[in-house]
Amino acid sequence: MTAANGRRPLVLMPLRPGSRPDPEAGMDVPLQTANQAYLAALQAAGATPILVPLDIRDLDGLEFADGLLLPGGVDVNPTAYGALAHPTSEWDDRVDDLEFRLARWALERKLPILGICRGLQVLNVALGGTLIQDLPSQRPEGVQHPRQGPRFSLTHHLSLVAGCRLAAVVGEDEVRVNSLHHQGVDRLAPGLTPSARAEDGLIEGVEMEGDEWVVAVQFHPEELFSTQPYAARLFESFVAACARRVPTAVRA
Repeated sequence: MTAANGRRPLVLMPLRPGSRPDPEAGMDVPLQTANQAYLAALQAAGATPILVPLDIRDLDGLEFADGLLLPGGVDVNPTAYGALAHPTSEWDDRVDDLEFRLARWALERKLPILGICRGLQVLNVALGGTLIQDLPSQRPEGVQHPRQGPRFSLTHHLSLVAGCRLAAVVGEDEVRVNSLHHQGVDRLAPGLTPSARAEDGLIEGVEMEGDEWVVAVQFHPEELFSTQPYAARLFESFVAACARRVPTAVRA
């Protein structure tokens, strides 16, 4: 999907901390990384990913961007929503700091936002919602949401809310999705509305009320876009919304 001026939309995506061993130095080399599945899905839909480093300070330097993808990753620090940490919770304050700033910055500028797994949770907490910290222990009677098999394995069904943006994009009332998370929405933030639920009632899709393209899902469509048409349509709709923000003349 290219814009009217022929430029592919520029979509921000935050990097993740990582490392690789350096045997000769006897130490690990610190890295900032990205799951290539997100990059492939964005490019297949017609966008150019722009990777945002963890230590960026001035977000105003990103004004050129046309959209934001909030990817999966580690848990959100529970202090962000006023909770004590569950024994299973693991977080990185650098990631939280960047992504909360990015989410609020993008919302203020009315950029299209696609949140995936942790990205849904970040969006919910940034707007005042809370999370269930460990579904297996806190909701053992529910669907087994944590990873089962490869990342692309279809684990359970989602029912889509009639009339919502996600249902219109997907074009189906129900889809089967992968599931790689152990946390989920507890209290939904003001301004967000549910768009999909798992078989146990857990909210697995949310979107912003009104006309803004802000959609988040708890599953991982980046692992499915090449095999599941609904996942490809989700990325295509997001990139199309980003393309509508590109000015008719190329920015200098």
